[in-house]
Amino acid sequence: MEYSNADFEEKFFPGAEMVSVDVKVLQETYAEMTSIIQRNGWSLEKGLRILLCQGLGYAKGRLVLEAQDEERRSLAVRTAECESLYAVMKFEAFHLMQDNQTLEMRESALRNADRMSVHTIQRLRTENDALRSELEMLRVEMGKLREKGLALQAPAPNLPDDAQVPSRPLSWWRRICRGLQQAFTHTSIAKRTD
Repeated sequence: MEYSNADFEEKFFPGAEMVSVDVKVLQETYAEMTSIIQRNGWSLEKGLRILLCQGLGYAKGRLVLEAQDEERRSLAVRTAECESLYAVMKFEAFHLMQDNQTLEMRESALRNADRMSVHTIQRLRTENDALRSELEMLRVEMGKLREKGLALQAPAPNLPDDAQVPSRPLSWWRRICRGLQQAFTHTSIAKRTD
């Protein structure tokens, strides 16, 4: 059975709230505690919390040993409930860890796709800049042709209605450039022969 965060909190932490505990201890006691925490590889905060809860468990155990039969039965039932709750929470924590790993893999895939998109955008910008500079060059050439009176009326292309325009603008502009060069060469040759 899968739980949402709200369901998980309602089932395992009903009415739970965090409190801060500020306790003064001797430097010697603190040094012993940090030594145990370091040997176990815990963070300071986690280690202090574990030691506090272990001390609480020890104190509860002492109460069980000193309690009357009814109190012992009640504490034994409570211990069994806690063990059961711990097992379920451990299982759910494992599933949450797996979900987190899946999310990390998905995030990594999205980051890779984002990087590829950035490269594609950069390539398209470079191509766009090349097209703009080529267009500017064509405008300059057309201006020179007009100044020399050599500008020609380009005949309308004889294309059927369903003709496909080249999909790549760069190849389209190259074709225009070749046409202009041929027209310019043809006009120059014609003027020389006159």
